[in-house]
Amino acid sequence: MAQQETAPQLRGNILLVDDETAFLKIMNLLLSKHYNVKTAESGEDGLQILKDGFPAEVIISDQRMPGMSGAEFLEQSIKIVPNAVRVILTGYSTPKDLIPAINQAHAYMYLLKPVDELALIQAVKISLDNYNSNKKNRQLMIELKKNVKDLEAKTEYLKKALIENQEMFTQGVQALSGISNYSERYYFTSHSKNVIVIAKELAEELNMTKEMISQVVMIGMLHTSVYNNMPVRFMLVDPYDIADDAERKLYMDNFNKTIEALAKVKKLRNQVNAVSQLWEHHDGTGMPNRVSDKMFTHEAQIISIANYYHNNVYRLTIDQYKTLRSKGEVVQSVAETKARHEECIKSLYRRATWYDYDVFNLFQDLVKKRAIPSLVPVAHDMKVTNIDLLPDDKYEEETAVDENEIVGSDQITISHSSGQKMIEKEIAVQELEVGMMMGQTVLTKNNMLVVRHESVLDASTVKNLKQLETGGMVASYVTVLIPVAN
Repeated sequence: MAQQETAPQLRGNILLVDDETAFLKIMNLLLSKHYNVKTAESGEDGLQILKDGFPAEVIISDQRMPGMSGAEFLEQSIKIVPNAVRVILTGYSTPKDLIPAINQAHAYMYLLKPVDELALIQAVKISLDNYNSNKKNRQLMIELKKNVKDLEAKTEYLKKALIENQEMFTQGVQALSGISNYSERYYFTSHSKNVIVIAKELAEELNMTKEMISQVVMIGMLHTSVYNNMPVRFMLVDPYDIADDAERKLYMDNFNKTIEALAKVKKLRNQVNAVSQLWEHHDGTGMPNRVSDKMFTHEAQIISIANYYHNNVYRLTIDQYKTLRSKGEVVQSVAETKARHEECIKSLYRRATWYDYDVFNLFQDLVKKRAIPSLVPVAHDMKVTNIDLLPDDKYEEETAVDENEIVGSDQITISHSSGQKMIEKEIAVQELEVGMMMGQTVLTKNNMLVVRHESVLDASTVKNLKQLETGGMVASYVTVLIPVAN
């Protein structure tokens, strides 16, 4: 049985439109060997062929035809087969006649009549290649748009997942903060909440980024966790106010254990690093690592100064704690709150070198402007009641702290390196005398060292300090150390 020949595969759909019948027959004969060809003798007939569903890929039309011109036909064909490549045959040879027809027809190219058969065949091939290239590009564009849409959907999903993850992380920190807030019972107002409000306002005033402000808030949530496993007596004081070396070491040992535990959570390391600097000072006199200057991060300083303020105004004092133990409740009056507020601001001036100049001054501005409620003394009596404290038989052990080892509002009794008990007293710079011992390091406003902590003043230093104070380069009040009888 003879093998049946396979018909050649046609490579494209061509529509020829010309009112010259002989030309159409010749071109149809030449092109139909390789392409699927349709012919029409007028623009109207060509449009009908397209409307009947012929998927023309290349349309070649004569310009001069009775009735509808080639340019008009090609223009209208766009509505039916918008992606087809259009070629116009014209007898015009001057640009002023060619360009309007080409523009109207949206033609890819033009051929001058009488057209050479070979030139027409080449034009068909070039136009079909262009069509296929455009088709491929359109498909790629569709795929690209789909991929972009899919990517946008995945990005949106990831964004939501990240937000949910961040929310879960924040909630976890909040939960940890809540669990750790045993110390909150020793305050007349919410400690963490007020520290966060103050710190957030300071961060915004310092023009920190949203991410950094968010970090500050999370550090504020975490900072009370350092009181975990602390005895009650440590919850009522700050470590630099403990005169006994052994007691201070015990305090910092407990503090460091909590920091080490928190640091194991990788996502919390930045926040924990800031919490670890809660008791550090800008002038390098803090603890436990005596970091200074730029190593004492702004985030840590902001939390530190907010914490200092709220501790000194709203935390129970030792005397208030004893009243709570004996009477079951303790009240802080409006006058007492105001007095503690004013004394706290004075003590911060004495300790201005503990903080970066900008942080300290912004804090003082917020206080003066009464910019936020958390820095305005509460205008009503406050009460702490029903705190679940240690059993009575352990109370004496937990509170057996010499009152001289814990700061009062007016003076601080400390142990000098020589073993001599000293009282810290605030005096005006202009009252300084030769032989006095400094209770603080004094820096100028541009952070130049004037005199170190525990230095004994000589005549030239006293004169220098008074001149600098007159020029507004140092604070008007400083602290000195006065020896007391053992």
